[in-house]
Amino acid sequence: MSTHHWLSALIIALAAAGPALAQSEADPWENGDDWGEDPWAEEQAGWQWYGFIEGAYAGRTQSDPTLKDDATLNELRLQLEGERQFGRFDATLKGDLWADGIEDGGRGDLREATLSGTLTDQIDVKAGRQTLTWGTGDLVFLNDLFPKDYVSFFSGRDDEYLKAPSDALRLSWYGPVNVELVWMPVAQPNRYIEGKRLSYFSPEAEQRTSASVDPTDRDEFVDDSEIALRVHQTVNGIEYAGYAYRGYDKQPSAQDPSTRTPYFPRLNAFGASVRRPIASGIGNFEAAWYDAEDSQGTDPNQPNDQFRLLTGFTHEPVGNLTLGWQYYLEWTQDHDALLAATPPAQRKYAPEEYRHLLTNRVTWQLMQQDLTLSLFSFISPSDEDYYLRPRARYRFSDRLFGTVGGNLFGGQDDWTFHTQLEDNSNLYARLRYSF
Repeated sequence: MSTHHWLSALIIALAAAGPALAQSEADPWENGDDWGEDPWAEEQAGWQWYGFIEGAYAGRTQSDPTLKDDATLNELRLQLEGERQFGRFDATLKGDLWADGIEDGGRGDLREATLSGTLTDQIDVKAGRQTLTWGTGDLVFLNDLFPKDYVSFFSGRDDEYLKAPSDALRLSWYGPVNVELVWMPVAQPNRYIEGKRLSYFSPEAEQRTSASVDPTDRDEFVDDSEIALRVHQTVNGIEYAGYAYRGYDKQPSAQDPSTRTPYFPRLNAFGASVRRPIASGIGNFEAAWYDAEDSQGTDPNQPNDQFRLLTGFTHEPVGNLTLGWQYYLEWTQDHDALLAATPPAQRKYAPEEYRHLLTNRVTWQLMQQDLTLSLFSFISPSDEDYYLRPRARYRFSDRLFGTVGGNLFGGQDDWTFHTQLEDNSNLYARLRYSF
């Protein structure tokens, strides 16, 4: 049984046992007190449920010769989320079911199934399937090495689906400094592009393709575990944090030279961040060192060590208008050794020694904040490519929301990160009813 299955079974068993557990708890009013039943206890009894129904469609702005479907998204989705208290602990369940017109059939995803609570005055625990995140970047991740769902993100789904769930145990300790420790008993990869819905560039084929990707899994319980650490504290309004991670690359970025089978190489990472008020806004700085398997950079089948840096600033120049700016750097180490070890025909596909990325977010709220217009742009001067995410969201009522937007890719060379996705450029529309 996989990790998330046994964790889910634990939560569901507790949910089923809820009435018996509730009856076994001491009731301060059961001795015939004239005050009657505690109305707050009655309000908290049982599961509290809510969710939404959403229809979504995204059509390509141009045809993709490698895929027969002109849409990247075509679905009717139900999300149901529930929570319940068990004494000092809270149980949560969140799951999605949807009819998928791209992959032809019903689909489901358990996004959360956790027990969380307080072990001592200083220690909190959260165990089960959960969404994890930390770091200071806006859609740019350095020390946040928890899984992402880039297929959803690029296809036109809501931003919440960028963060993929993890099966994990999370401990939080609060003291002179705050410490968060996350253990994932089985490696949790990204939901990466693999040809079913989106095409990508293959250096081996030297062209864009939708060929399926079938890497060697890291699925051994405990043996393929990952651990992440964050130590943080806020002093005089300035948030400081340090990070450490031992696990595996979230992408199948390495390849077995004998079988040409991709796999997830070992990755260790260390980093730090600072976030603080600057003038009329908030500034952030974050850095990370990626320690890869090939520390000498002489194996072209594996990624090299990297230093990554991010700096950003967000402010509100006028009411209801927010601007965010970021500069991001990837510095590939031992770059000369990498080029020397790469076959001449493949050298143009090797990463640049310095990859620069600029991002800008513009968010404008209008019509008493019922209408929100936004544009997020990624521009890489080194790769000479771009990615634009325009979006308009309108609130028809407290329960009904409509969203239209796009994922627009382009650039100079087919093999760079964003240009390879050019044929997947799409415009989408979503209508959501919450309950």
